[in-house]
Order: sequence, then structure tokens, then C-alpha cells
Amino acid sequence: MSTANVESFVAYPSRWRRVLLTLLASGFVVLGLWMVGTFGPVPTSSRYPYAETLVIGWACVLFFGVCTIAYIPKLLETGEQLRIDALGIRYSQWSDTTIPWSEISGVTNWRYRRSRFIVLHLHHPHSFPGRGLAAFMAGANRKLTGGDICISLTGTDRRYDEAASTIDQYRQAN
Repeated sequence: MSTANVESFVAYPSRWRRVLLTLLASGFVVLGLWMVGTFGPVPTSSRYPYAETLVIGWACVLFFGVCTIAYIPKLLETGEQLRIDALGIRYSQWSDTTIPWSEISGVTNWRYRRSRFIVLHLHHPHSFPGRGLAAFMAGANRKLTGGDICISLTGTDRRYDEAASTIDQYRQAN
């Protein structure tokens, strides 16, 4: 199979999905604030002790607060998030560099609940350093997935199946 027969795959931000993710994260912040007693007494439960409710509440506030803050600037993004073509794969959350097919030793998938991720395994991972939150989370992602770069299509206008199919076609052609 020739790469000339394979269409490039490009994923752009989906504004409504990103708004939904931001609102969802904000909702969990409000839930956490309720659990720590910001809006009145701390809720009580026979199932969870008072201290555990506070810890869970603060964890929600911190984690989902960071998620909310991280997603607000993403609401304005319009550029390509993921490009898969004859040159290789460029994932803008990781880097502006295209990773050539010759550097990709394997591609697997990883699932967590209903979310699916594309996991790239590289011959020379240090040749393609990441940036931002993706680079910060790289070590944890490596331990969870066994790969070097974890690609998510959450918040984009394309689906996992489309990206995985395009990757399979290019890998067969190369």
C-alpha cells in the first residue's frame, strides 16, 4: 500500500466539547467546596467520616480547579491538535515537532473506563521532548501505559477510531 492512497488525519479543537469539559470541572470544584463547608456545614454521612469528607472535598477543589484553569485558555485555541500524515505524527499537546514513522517503534491503545488513548512507543524518546502538562505527566503515563507519548482526542472534533485507523494505514504503508 502506498501512502499516496491514505488521507491525512487532522483533529482541531471542538469548542462545545471544551466548554462542556470546563463546566464539568467547575462543577466538581463547586461540589468540593460544598464538601469542605464553604456553603454551610460540612455534609455528614454514616458512610464517610468527617475528616474523609474534608480530604475528598479539598482533593476535588485542587484537582478540578487546576483542570478548570488549564482548560480556560484552551477554549480559545483554534490550531491543529493532532496531525497524522505521510511524514509522521504531530501532537501539539506534546510538541510542535512531527515524529517520523521511522522513530515510532510501536503504537498501542490504552483504555480507562470509557476513554481511549493512542500510545506511541519511540525508538529514541529523548529525541522528542515534550512540553507543558503533557511532559509533566509523561512519567506517570509511561508507568500506566508502557509507552512514551499518550495521545488523547478529548476536546477535539475527531474520534479515536478515525485516528487509530489512519495510523494503522500509514504504519502498513511504511
